[in-house]
Amino acid sequence: MENEIEKDIQAIIDYSIEFAERMLNNGKEYYPFGSQIENNGELVAVGFKDGENDFPESQNLIDGLKSGFEKLFADGQIRAYGLTYDVRVSLNNSNNKSDAICIDITHLSSNQIPRYYFTYSWSENDELIFGESFGMKK
Repeated sequence: MENEIEKDIQAIIDYSIEFAERMLNNGKEYYPFGSQIENNGELVAVGFKDGENDFPESQNLIDGLKSGFEKLFADGQIRAYGLTYDVRVSLNNSNNKSDAICIDITHLSSNQIPRYYFTYSWSENDELIFGESFGMKK
């Protein structure tokens, strides 16, 4: 069981980082997005379309995605999901802040999964540079 949880978490993280990196390199930003692990172990990418707005608020997208995932989760249709969105985090207990990709994972078999953060910045040549990554309890 533990191995399945770790595999699911790693699949969500790998997909989320790769997709966010691609979006950042294409346009220096991305809208919140998600992915889910089906009961058969397959990862499926999930987006949320705000029917009323071409440029929706990030929080509306996060809420819409979470609501959809929670329904599938409650109905036993998926075993895990991840929400990925952009945040600003403090580094090393200082006032220095960094942009970060946040991946918030929920799994049927564990409520001990931290929220994962992958900091990033831009070089003078506009190249994406990843910094430290860490997990924090929810």
